[in-house]
Amino acid sequence: MSCSICKRWLVVGLLLLTLPLFAKEKSKVKPVAFYQGMQLGVEFGGVLNHLVSNNWSTAGTIDLNIRNKLLPTIELGRAHLEQTGETGVLYTTTGNFLKVGFNKPIIYNASTHDMFYVGLHYGFSSFNYDLRNLSFSGGYWGQPTITSILGEHAYAGWFDAVAGVRVKVLGPISLGWSIHYRNVLHISNGDNSVPQYIPGYGQNVNPYAGINANLYYKLPF
Repeated sequence: MSCSICKRWLVVGLLLLTLPLFAKEKSKVKPVAFYQGMQLGVEFGGVLNHLVSNNWSTAGTIDLNIRNKLLPTIELGRAHLEQTGETGVLYTTTGNFLKVGFNKPIIYNASTHDMFYVGLHYGFSSFNYDLRNLSFSGGYWGQPTITSILGEHAYAGWFDAVAGVRVKVLGPISLGWSIHYRNVLHISNGDNSVPQYIPGYGQNVNPYAGINANLYYKLPF
């Protein structure tokens, strides 16, 4: 038997000996199921703001955990603002908002559901607002005229880039904090004015950054 034939049989023998090792190693890797649960969340940072002012916001979220790798998210909320400008103009608005998108866990603990994540969302709000104590100078004597613009309607859409953490505190309950970087994509102003504040977004400036605090509950199914 030639040396080349011996080498071939030696390689084949080594492969046959290592096959059980590959099979054993493969069996240790358990496939992750597609559905890994859902979590309900409530944003409470904006509610606490109502303790020191007439301004508030609140939102409820639900996210679906897909293989611990992707969390599609839907958020519904409502916000109210009363703000007096430097010239004495009082701006008030109340409106609903919707956000849809996904979060991507970067660091994830499957046993506690603790995570650090990043995400991208699209937000939309349709809202009414009022402007009071508007002052205009005119007339022969130049006397200021005080007037109001009421019932203005506007809508806006924006993207929301987010980075956040969730930490388990007790059983199915977790706390979360997130930092948001937002930018208006499109806006329809009122008939006679430009909105100063967009519910769910914040002050009508580009870009706009914010911080949210959330309480989460993992559903038992």
